[in-house]
Amino acid sequence: MHTHMHRSLLVGILSTALVLLIGATAHANSINLTIDNGGSIVDGGVYVGPYNFTTSTGQSLQLICDTFENEVYPPESWTANVTTLGSGIGLFGSTTSTQYEEVAWLAQQMFANLSNAQTVADIQWALWDIFDPGVSSSDPYGTPSNPGAIQWWYTAATTSSNYANGNYSDVLIYTPVSGWPSGDGTPQEYIGIVNTPEPGTISLMLIALGSLALMMVMRKRISLRHAQSV
Repeated sequence: MHTHMHRSLLVGILSTALVLLIGATAHANSINLTIDNGGSIVDGGVYVGPYNFTTSTGQSLQLICDTFENEVYPPESWTANVTTLGSGIGLFGSTTSTQYEEVAWLAQQMFANLSNAQTVADIQWALWDIFDPGVSSSDPYGTPSNPGAIQWWYTAATTSSNYANGNYSDVLIYTPVSGWPSGDGTPQEYIGIVNTPEPGTISLMLIALGSLALMMVMRKRISLRHAQSV
């Protein structure tokens, strides 16, 4: 009975280590998104800042729109391909492009300033200006409230010393599958920030789990030797 328990515990430890390793290196290829609402911040006549989504598995997500021209309407649903920066093709071409790095940099700044509604709005308009140049100054729905700040963020994002030195391992790009839902054309593309453990933290966890597994094996061997000598 003790041997069975030791084996079960060992299997559990190794399984946990495998899950951690897979979770740290992999991401979903596609996901079904339903937009719940556009958040609570309105600037220039449109919702700005993270929009709220629910996935087909019930997970809640906050994502940033990078596509001003396309439209979605709650509670629409669609399938999106999920890629990390530099590992796929987005609505605007390869995600290795400078523009995607600029957008990723702005997305990180927005999530770091969610408590400031005006800063969120300014960053959102600057982000839209990356792929739709000048849209903040030709907004068909109204006038953004802080053009000077929008320009400041746009200039900061397009400065190579900012975007080129960023760490975008936490950035995911949600690119809609073309033509669905068919009634409204191609949905918008979104940027998300995923909270994952740092590689160093994962390594330490795996080392600790491996050490515990080794201790259990050694303890079992000592117990067997003791039983045989009695």
